[in-house]
Amino acid sequence: MDRVNHIKIITPEPDAIDRFLTEVLEVPAGWLMPGTGPSEADPVRTVAKADGTLAWDDVMTFRNGSQSDGYITGSERSVQFQVYPGERPHIWGIAVGTRKLEQAYERCLERGIPCTDVQLVPWSDGGGIRAFFAEVGGIVFEVLRVEPPDES
Repeated sequence: MDRVNHIKIITPEPDAIDRFLTEVLEVPAGWLMPGTGPSEADPVRTVAKADGTLAWDDVMTFRNGSQSDGYITGSERSVQFQVYPGERPHIWGIAVGTRKLEQAYERCLERGIPCTDVQLVPWSDGGGIRAFFAEVGGIVFEVLRVEPPDES
């Protein structure tokens, strides 16, 4: 099976995204590519308000697409693509699954990373997706944990 190898990101704040991925989400550290160094750019905000706050409605407005008539391409055992119709083509977010959702959320708050509150979104099998959105370097990340249906 073919697979997504890596995601290529352009941002004025590559070091901020590297810190978010390694320090907040505990993605293993990689290496510095030749010719790059720490950036000194001001924080970039494409979704969060100027005061650094970020709400679910802000993310949905940025998404600028339908929540219906779309596709999940891939399976639960592979990388998935979530594809919805919209007038402006763009990649609106990168979803990262974690068992340590609450820890990641606290780390975002400690570091002043704009993020939404944590919400439980119902899922088709009776379970849910517990998630929050964070904006780092102008890139929207959805940090999530899949939760099984309530057996009670």
